[in-house]
Amino acid sequence: MALAAGCLLACFGRADADQQQIFRITFQSALLSNFFHQPVPIDAHVLLPDSYYKEPSRRYPVIYVVPAFEGSDEVPESRELDWQRPMRSLGTQFIVVFLQAMVNLDGEAIHTGFANSASSGPWGDALTTEFIPETDRHFRTIASGNARFLFGHSSGGWSVLWLQVNYPDTFNGAWALSPDPVDFHDFLGPDITKLGQNFYVDSAGREYGMCRYGGHDISTLHRFVVGTQGCNLRPQPLAGGEKPWAQRQMDTYDDVFSPSRADGMPAHLLDRETGAIDPGVAQYWEAHYDITHLLEQRWGVLRPQLRGKLHVFVGADDTFHLEGSVMLMRDVLGQLGSDAEFGIAPGADHWQIYDYHGGMIGYAIREMAQRLAP
Repeated sequence: MALAAGCLLACFGRADADQQQIFRITFQSALLSNFFHQPVPIDAHVLLPDSYYKEPSRRYPVIYVVPAFEGSDEVPESRELDWQRPMRSLGTQFIVVFLQAMVNLDGEAIHTGFANSASSGPWGDALTTEFIPETDRHFRTIASGNARFLFGHSSGGWSVLWLQVNYPDTFNGAWALSPDPVDFHDFLGPDITKLGQNFYVDSAGREYGMCRYGGHDISTLHRFVVGTQGCNLRPQPLAGGEKPWAQRQMDTYDDVFSPSRADGMPAHLLDRETGAIDPGVAQYWEAHYDITHLLEQRWGVLRPQLRGKLHVFVGADDTFHLEGSVMLMRDVLGQLGSDAEFGIAPGADHWQIYDYHGGMIGYAIREMAQRLAP
């Protein structure tokens, strides 16, 4: 199986067509194609460092970037500079691979999470055993787990932590910003591990809030999930038949985290109207995708493998209340004696986290370079 590469963005000041720095690559995955009984690719864009053509014998460490839900792997000039500027200022160079996490399955776009899923396929195995080795063969990477790093935001933040925990020797660190719930004792508010818990209201009958702006919620979790009121302060009209963004996000959780029903479709965690949680589905979610739970269960083996590799950052005023889940993970890992790095950015929301520590991309690159230092 060949990795096909072709330049898409040669207009951004390239000296000539033979020295392209941005490539779009498509890799046909045997694992995913066998799972779906049809050709399934993994798509990405690759950004090469400035010296790639000047130093033809040099090999480079790699950063794999997983975007947020409905984010893109494309690399416009502004995104390129977000990564090139800190590398240039720090005097370090990486190959950066922007992975496409959004795929269309049976007419529905989901964020794969690059997780292995009973319903959505073995994306983690396909990435680590097929795509990464082929990328190593095609580009001048340092083909070693010590020289591979992960960076992600939101759903991509959850993805990179899941990958680091499940493939601890394949990567040398994950930097997760505003990750989707990493501890299911606080899944956007409700504790879905608690028997009898409702997804929309707590035990006192109070509705969980959602979409926090300026310290105040503009919606409830119920209205958010059923799509009657999302997080856009100025909602955009939907195309005919299109689901609201929040419904698409919840569908993705079911598609990736849930076991398959008898008809082959993913089971639903909750009744979308009443908020009643299916305890069997909730137990399955926790056992496979609650990252804090996975760390607790496997800590005896994972502790030495993850030393210095977990880095998690979230805004104290995260728009989707994701800071609660991160704090639970922080407390559990603290009790386990982990050296994981946690940062809670005062006053920052879901997107302002990028400004933390003087710019999180530069901060992460600096820490990655330090892990490479002899």
